[in-house]
Amino acid sequence: MVVVVKDTMERFSTVVILALLFICNLADNTQAEVSCREWTTPIRYQKKGNNIIVNFKEGPSKCDIKRYKVSIFHMNLPHLKAVASEITPNVTQEFLGICDGNYYITVEIFDEFWNDSKKCICKLYGGCNKCYRSRANNVAVIGTPCTTPSPKHNNKTSTKHKENSSKLTISLAIIGVMIILVLLALSFYCFKRTLQEKRGLLFYTEDHTYHCEAIDQFISFMNKSKCKLEVAARLVKGGDPLRLSLEIQKSDFIILVYSKALHKRIQAWKSNQDYINFLKEDNSALLTVSLLRELNASNKLIICKFPQVPNSSISSELPSIKCYTLTKELNSLIKKIHRSRVHQELAIRVKSNKLNHKFNSLTNTIKNAATFEENNSNWFEDKYICPKKMESLNEMPDYSANFSDGCERSIFSVPVSYMLEQINEYNDSSV
Repeated sequence: MVVVVKDTMERFSTVVILALLFICNLADNTQAEVSCREWTTPIRYQKKGNNIIVNFKEGPSKCDIKRYKVSIFHMNLPHLKAVASEITPNVTQEFLGICDGNYYITVEIFDEFWNDSKKCICKLYGGCNKCYRSRANNVAVIGTPCTTPSPKHNNKTSTKHKENSSKLTISLAIIGVMIILVLLALSFYCFKRTLQEKRGLLFYTEDHTYHCEAIDQFISFMNKSKCKLEVAARLVKGGDPLRLSLEIQKSDFIILVYSKALHKRIQAWKSNQDYINFLKEDNSALLTVSLLRELNASNKLIICKFPQVPNSSISSELPSIKCYTLTKELNSLIKKIHRSRVHQELAIRVKSNKLNHKFNSLTNTIKNAATFEENNSNWFEDKYICPKKMESLNEMPDYSANFSDGCERSIFSVPVSYMLEQINEYNDSSV
């Protein structure tokens, strides 16, 4: 009996020790997560006229922080968008041309994998959580007003005359700005009434999240410029070849966004290969060798690219198609679509694009995409792995059911006569 009790006590002690070790380990992990999530830093700043230089301390090395988000907010407008914001790997950031006023500065971890529990920096109980934000209050900027130029006065002029002259200059400047805004508003109104909207199809590969965000901003901006862009994959569910050919026929222009992923895929096609993961993405799966030929033959195709894609890769694949770099050649692209050389209303619209917040949003998302690709050199291999021979791609959709004779065909290998006949029937039934 004594032996049994002794054995039971030993087992109980072992279980208690293991439980304590597990709790200690969990506490250590939780503490590590909290220390990264709750990291804050003292913020120091230096003012030079309308410029502010922000300094802060680097985060813990164990958190592996790559970049920080440094922002300046107006004290009287705390819920509005930041006056200035930068994502930087440095612990020093300079902001130029900050207008007179009272501000506060914030610094926080820029967690680009905020939705990935395996990679995110700021965690809590094993899941991703919002990072803490450090804050420095009451930063007063006193310098030359941003919107009013500093007038030069004659030294012999009296102080009273100086004050009157300054007030007159400010009044004239305000009146001038108001007149310009009224003229722009009238110009936009007339532009919307007279310039005909063009409809286009958009094709692209879904390289990564930042690339897709830039595409969305591009669509939004083009819609504001009377260039209505529709994503082909959303119009043609399941890759219906007849429906897609009808959409190509109805469109005024077609845009193909040439990216690094598309370049890699075209290289694979030359060796009769493809990447399986492209076929799992609606927009990427729609693109085929045959479709590119059809788009090229339509005489409506326009190539666009982001700055990080080299021109040499495009010129070797599609040498006869004009390529526009976004956003550098965005205005030229709009003029090309509207086929207008010296259209006064279009010229006013084009010149005003840089005043549009959508232009700034597009510029920022393109920069984010370029930064992601620069900081993650193996992003393509991590997502798409390696190509396989066409014959081994069992994941490719089977479109042979669309044809009564049962022959195996590519999506876009339908005879032209058959296609025209179907299009005419579709048009007759729509009347």
